[in-house]
Amino acid sequence: APFLAIGGNNMFSMLYDANFTYDSSMPIYENKPPSFPYTLDHRIFHDCMIPPCPNKAFPGVWEIPLVMWNDHKDGRCSMADACSNPPDAVGVYLMIMKNFQRHFQTNRAPFGLFYHPAWFTTPHHKEGFELFLDTVTEMEDVWLVTSWQAVQWMRDPTPLDKIKQFKPFQCDYKSRPPRCDNPKVCNLWHKSGVRYMRTCQQCPSIYPWTGRTGVANSLVDNL
Repeated sequence: APFLAIGGNNMFSMLYDANFTYDSSMPIYENKPPSFPYTLDHRIFHDCMIPPCPNKAFPGVWEIPLVMWNDHKDGRCSMADACSNPPDAVGVYLMIMKNFQRHFQTNRAPFGLFYHPAWFTTPHHKEGFELFLDTVTEMEDVWLVTSWQAVQWMRDPTPLDKIKQFKPFQCDYKSRPPRCDNPKVCNLWHKSGVRYMRTCQQCPSIYPWTGRTGVANSLVDNL
């Protein structure tokens, strides 16, 4: 959800109706031990930090929670760039590793790396993050995966001796469309001015917005 502003039951009803696999918007303050991703087959088990949270069950929808990090000043943050970040690359690296180790040395719950892109524009942030990646990629029992891949493993927990045969981790996507290096620029009127959007699909006839898909529909869009 934008700005982690969860939409309560209305939002999760939409996710359920539209057959979304997962959401990742709900912070969890308690991190000892860290929470695993969980399904909304039942009501959420943790405190709601940013209401309104769903208070009903939405079977089949997964939640990948934002488990709180601790920074070096004993502050907590749900997205790492909201922490009090150290002034040098080694400090950034040590802060990430401290939070990673809380997962790795306890219950091995997936360790989320949640950042806004702007955080990486500070050179020592990027350098510290790359030091962290260099460290964990040398570890034989650590995998860098997408949120979707993490959910697939949760659905089918696979031991290390069979992990190389675990299809969701194999990155074999022969049917995936080729990379789009030259997106179209679409000029669309929205509200009081022209908006510009880039897409590798056909330009929509109207600007996509709440309640409007961008595909003109005479009933929905009052055309």
